[in-house]
Amino acid sequence: MKKYVSFIICIVCSVAAVRSQEIIKETWTEKPVLHSIDSKYKDESAVIILDKRRVEYIDENEELVVYKTLHKLVHIMDDKGIESFNRVYLPVSDNSDIVDIRARTILPDGKIIEVSKNNIKDLKEDDDQVYKIFAMEGLEKGCEVEYYYTYKRNTGFFGAEIFQGRTPVLEASFYLVTPKRLIFEMKPYNSAVKPQDVVENEKKWLTVIEKDIPGVENEKYSAYEANLRRFEYKLAYNTSRNSNDRLLTWDELAKRVYQNYTNCTDKEIKKVNDLISDMKVKNLATETEKIVAVENYLKTNFATRDDIGGADAENLEKIIRSKLSGHLGIVRLYGAIFRQLGLQYEFVLTADRSKNAIDKNFENWNACDNPVIYFPSLKKYMAPTLAEYRFPWIDPNWGGANAFFCKSTTIGNFTTAFGEVKAIPLEDYTKTVINTEADVQLNPLADTLLVNISQIYSGYAAATYKAIFNFASDDNKKKITKEMIKFGTKSENVVSSKMENQDFESYHQNKPFILSATVKASELVERAGSKIIVKIGDIIGPQVEMYQEKPRQFPMEIDYPHILERKIRFTIPEGYTVKNLDDLKISNTYQDKGQTTMGFTSSYQAEGNVVKVTILEEYRRTSYPLSQFEDFKKVINAAADFNKVALVLEKK
Repeated sequence: MKKYVSFIICIVCSVAAVRSQEIIKETWTEKPVLHSIDSKYKDESAVIILDKRRVEYIDENEELVVYKTLHKLVHIMDDKGIESFNRVYLPVSDNSDIVDIRARTILPDGKIIEVSKNNIKDLKEDDDQVYKIFAMEGLEKGCEVEYYYTYKRNTGFFGAEIFQGRTPVLEASFYLVTPKRLIFEMKPYNSAVKPQDVVENEKKWLTVIEKDIPGVENEKYSAYEANLRRFEYKLAYNTSRNSNDRLLTWDELAKRVYQNYTNCTDKEIKKVNDLISDMKVKNLATETEKIVAVENYLKTNFATRDDIGGADAENLEKIIRSKLSGHLGIVRLYGAIFRQLGLQYEFVLTADRSKNAIDKNFENWNACDNPVIYFPSLKKYMAPTLAEYRFPWIDPNWGGANAFFCKSTTIGNFTTAFGEVKAIPLEDYTKTVINTEADVQLNPLADTLLVNISQIYSGYAAATYKAIFNFASDDNKKKITKEMIKFGTKSENVVSSKMENQDFESYHQNKPFILSATVKASELVERAGSKIIVKIGDIIGPQVEMYQEKPRQFPMEIDYPHILERKIRFTIPEGYTVKNLDDLKISNTYQDKGQTTMGFTSSYQAEGNVVKVTILEEYRRTSYPLSQFEDFKKVINAAADFNKVALVLEKK
């Protein structure tokens, strides 16, 4: 959100010169004693005894700056705990940002090993994130690791602290310390603890302390990060300006977004009109045709990356000339084109519901990460920064939850915008399919299954495959094709294969991506004396199994509603009969208020020597409450049970 909120620093800091303040200096016990850990944690690899955090806004040389302090104390229980905490990562890239840092290991025999600051090294991750890293020395079972550091960070007025993770925490605390004039608000998510607000020594303290936070694993079919205990905060008022004027509201964000996305110079508009002429879209008959044509043209001819910067990075003249743009710039370009074409649209910002949420009643702009364009007359969406999606398909994790809509309004000759938070619905579950059609029969020697198989993907499920077969190298395409065919046959003995509708131009019509293949699969046949075993369940591919000893902690979440329909036609060879056809019949469905919301049903029909198997698996929602876990598990495991079905053929 830094592209949208850089202006607010002057709003908050535009006060008379104030006396510089000093930050709070963190300390630790100079003669530490190892902690006794309750036996209920005996199976844990580590226990976090203290997780203390502090964010301080300081008036410094007539500027408002921000410092963050983190203080952790961890008791190590086993080798896995040693591996997890033998390195400390600092999210700072410059040594000058680090104000204070100390780290030590406290051994069971009382010996203390303090880490030298000279041992801090640089680390660059695959995502280009830069860290400072230092190794903890002498770790062994039963020891404790303690470290704290304070660093200067960019000044921002929104934030979130996640208290929960895989390791249990005995006590977590967060202190938001600000000059008295700045009033922040804080809201808990997945927690019942309420923040406390006090003023002390001309500083305002917003404090939250939470104890006995359980460690949680990343469960299958869960929005792990979104379900963790966290506290979000934002600046709400500045009493030195006007204590009644709420700052950083949704309407304020809408005005800034609208201004950033729509303010164009005459030169920029001229270039946009030239581009529209090159596209040849003006004379297309319908709104949908124009949207589709513009999107396909830009996503075919322009490259978009989030790391494009520079003073003129969003300049449309430069973008059109270079055909390279950052995210803000490409959204500006789409908006300018649609305005020139007379199309009605709204800018939308979304969260990723697997990580966080946009709360109508708490204006945390930081949650508004992902740009989407909404077309009100069509009630459809487009993701301008995602090359793998096409109208009306967007990243499904950007939908199925609240989003921020920037709605324009005109008063006289003046146009501005106001904000509205409401849900983005995903496309109907029937439009996203993951289907399989297969015709299978034994070869004359009865040692190989001859399989003609088609794998069919539409809707949200098609995006990955269309992207692969448009953007990947030829070698990777071959490897992925082989793996996809192997998924339903266990064999790499491919006689032939072909694809249909892998292009993006047909995506808006939801023509399914289809991979068809003819395969000789000896892996699906076994002999047991005079009997022949046909592993017909493998045609649907390996399935997720859900068996767990620990109680389920989080509700169930899937990426998108969808249907999986499989049709298998098996020809029984002459002279044989199948003794266990009823093994093909499995049924587990769940109804909520009289409506089916999820289910797995398989059945068959025998017509002469042909067995027609029909399987319908469906998930009509993205979210299922924890109270439905046992039913959800039964549906998931029903598919896994079918995958294990093998038909037993005996001679008549």
